[in-house]
Amino acid sequence: MFRSRKDNIFLLVLLCFLFTGCSIDLNIDAMLTPPKLSGEQEQIYQALENAAGSGIRLKYPKSGSYLSAFTVADIDNDSGDEAIVFYEKTNAAASESGLRMNILDKIDGNWKSICDRGAEGSEIEKIMISPLGCSDQINIIVGYSTANQSEKYLSVYAYENNYLEQTLTHSYALFDIAETDPERHPDLILLGAVSTAEQAYAAVYRLEEDKHYHEYKYLFANNYTEYHQLINTRLPGGQTVFYIDAAAGTGNLQTEVLNLEETEEIGTQLVNQWQRAGRGTEETIRRAGLSCMDIDHDGVPEIPVQTVFPGYEDVAESEQLRMTNWLTIQETTVFTEYQSYYNANDGYVFLLPETWKKHVTVRNSMTENEIQFCAYDGEMQEDMPVLLRIYMAYDEADRDDHLGAGYQLLHARGTASCLIRSEPGQMLSVPLGDLILCFEFLD
Repeated sequence: MFRSRKDNIFLLVLLCFLFTGCSIDLNIDAMLTPPKLSGEQEQIYQALENAAGSGIRLKYPKSGSYLSAFTVADIDNDSGDEAIVFYEKTNAAASESGLRMNILDKIDGNWKSICDRGAEGSEIEKIMISPLGCSDQINIIVGYSTANQSEKYLSVYAYENNYLEQTLTHSYALFDIAETDPERHPDLILLGAVSTAEQAYAAVYRLEEDKHYHEYKYLFANNYTEYHQLINTRLPGGQTVFYIDAAAGTGNLQTEVLNLEETEEIGTQLVNQWQRAGRGTEETIRRAGLSCMDIDHDGVPEIPVQTVFPGYEDVAESEQLRMTNWLTIQETTVFTEYQSYYNANDGYVFLLPETWKKHVTVRNSMTENEIQFCAYDGEMQEDMPVLLRIYMAYDEADRDDHLGAGYQLLHARGTASCLIRSEPGQMLSVPLGDLILCFEFLD
């Protein structure tokens, strides 16, 4: 497991205090040295200090395309850039909002603070800047959270005539923007905050020409307790589809697939693709950690659902080796696009060659400490012909020994090396070059 820089600093300081017997009250953010500012950032910072005072601490978004404390973009369509800066006052009174948002503009070559307002939370999750829906207005979309992550708030702002207006605010779990119509700007999609008082839902917000939002909402039948990811993708036919990995009380994942559809009969609404296909999301139930991903890089996510490899149907669950089936849903059809061996611990997926399906199984060789793919004729046997060996080496000497034994180095990450050896001459043997193309590494 890798620890972040904050984690390492915290552990080091904690150990020092423990051994000295001192009590501690640490602010990890205060212990970290902030990144060195560029020339323009330094000018913006000085302008912010002139307006807000010297007792300020910059705040950084946690994810997204804008990760600096200084977001510089044209947010009012005047062909010139403005700067958005989030900060908190270190000497703020208890009644004052800790997190604040400041807009600065360049006037006669110098940065100047134009407006300043309190923000909705204490941390910044993500910032997006985009026109929305039917309006050319540039929008600043900000996801906030409380310090303990217990609540999240989304706010959309419009900056015009030196005034920052909040045009939408909503609690949320995840959000993104998606191009649901090629003739319009992206729409805002939001997964509602998980609450015992409200049914789980997804919603699309379209900004109309009159600068009001139209909400298209879909209530999920399942009582989700957590969302893991939201993916939006445009299909080859131009349709935008939303893939939502969510968990219920058991912790298992399942995937909702929605799209925004417009017809003369029913108007515009969010449509559940599983219902359209006469199927249900229960077909996608799997253990936590198996998230949707675009396993073949065609721009469309696949949904991983597990069964067992041939020969493991009647053995104890603890001894089973599981096959991952990658499901695709296209309009009214659901089918398995790929079958694979998915090793999350070692960070790879091996997609089974087409000729191996139903004719090959896998075993974990304890004597050789490797994964072996074997020809299978309906019965598990010790002497099943081996077609492919996958070995993980964790030091240089072990890696070199296996390279000398005919293994090929396929991938390296840190001290770990993934090596493979194909066994030619069998009825189901596949050329090494073709097998290499079947691997996907999850770095």
